[in-house]
Amino acid sequence: MTFDDRVQVVAKKGFTDRQARFLVTVMLHSGVCVPRQYARFCGIVHGEKTRKFFAKLVRLGYSSMYDCRHNRARIYHVNQRALYSAIGEADSRLRRPLALSHAIQRLMVLDAIVEDPDLVWLGTGEEKAAHLTALTRIEPTNLPHVGVGQGDARIIRYFPERLPIGIHLAGRGVLVYVVADPWLDEFRVFLERHAALLRALPAWTLRIVVPPQFPGIGQRAKQVVWNQLMTPLRAETLDELRWYFEQAHAHPTPSRCDDLDQRFYEARDAFSAPRFKALYRMWKQDGEAALAGAGSHRISVAVEAGAGRVVTLDLGHRYGHLSPLVAVA
Repeated sequence: MTFDDRVQVVAKKGFTDRQARFLVTVMLHSGVCVPRQYARFCGIVHGEKTRKFFAKLVRLGYSSMYDCRHNRARIYHVNQRALYSAIGEADSRLRRPLALSHAIQRLMVLDAIVEDPDLVWLGTGEEKAAHLTALTRIEPTNLPHVGVGQGDARIIRYFPERLPIGIHLAGRGVLVYVVADPWLDEFRVFLERHAALLRALPAWTLRIVVPPQFPGIGQRAKQVVWNQLMTPLRAETLDELRWYFEQAHAHPTPSRCDDLDQRFYEARDAFSAPRFKALYRMWKQDGEAALAGAGSHRISVAVEAGAGRVVTLDLGHRYGHLSPLVAVA
C-alpha cells in the first residue's frame, strides 16, 4: 500500500483527510503522539479542534490516553489492531506497550517528521528498500543492515534503527537520527551503516535531532560526521587497519597471547580512537565491505558542493513532564 492508499482507508473510518494523514504517520513511525504534534502537522492552532480529534480517538477505542505529571499533559498511544490492519501493519511493534525512554524517543522522531509534513516519509524497511534502490540503484547488499545468526541460519535485517527517511519531490533524501547517547558511539555506527547510502544518493540531508537534555551536543555530532565520514583514510593506513582488525579478531584476549609482536600493540594504540572502534564493529559484521568506502572522498565532495548537508534540529520541547507514562506502561 502507498501512503495515500493508507490515508484513504483510514479516512473511510470517519476522519478528515488531514486527520487520516496524521494517524497514518503516527502508525508508521512512532505509535505515540501528543496533541501539539497534530496541531503542528496540520498547521493549526492547538485548540478545540485538536481536543475533539483526540477525544474521538479515545472514545472509539483507536487510542489509549495516559495522564502525565503536568495536569494538562496527555500522551496518546494509537494501538487498535483493526486500525493497523487497515493499513497493512497488523503486527506492527508500535502497537505494543512501551517504557518511558522508548516513548520519549518516538515522540522526538515524530517531532522531526512534523517539521516537514510534506515530505514522503518512509517508515517500514520494505518501503525504504524499494524507494531507495529505485532512486539510487544501490545494491541491496549496501543498504543499512545488521546480520543476525550464523551460517545458513543468518538473517539480514535492513534499516535496523527503524528511523524515518524522508524523500523530497526533487529526490533529496533526508536521514533522521535522534541522539540518545551523549557519547555518540551509536551515532558513529549509524553513520558507518548508512555511509554507502549517502554516497549513492544524488542529494541528501542528515538531520541530527538534538534533545534538550544534551545541550551543545549538536556541534559535537557535526564534528563526529566530519571525523567519521569526511576524513578519508590513506591506502597505507587502510592496509594497516585491515591487518590490525584481523589480528584483534583472532586474539580477543591479547594479554594471554605470546605470538603478538610490537606491531600489534603499536597498531592498537594508533587505532584506539572511537572512529576505528565503530569501523571494527562494522568490519566484524560485513568484513572487507565495511572498509570499502573508508578512503572515499565522495561524501566530503558532496558536502562541499551543497549536495550533502548536515544539519541539527534542536527540540525546544521538554519531555520530563511525561514521566508517569512508565508506570502505566
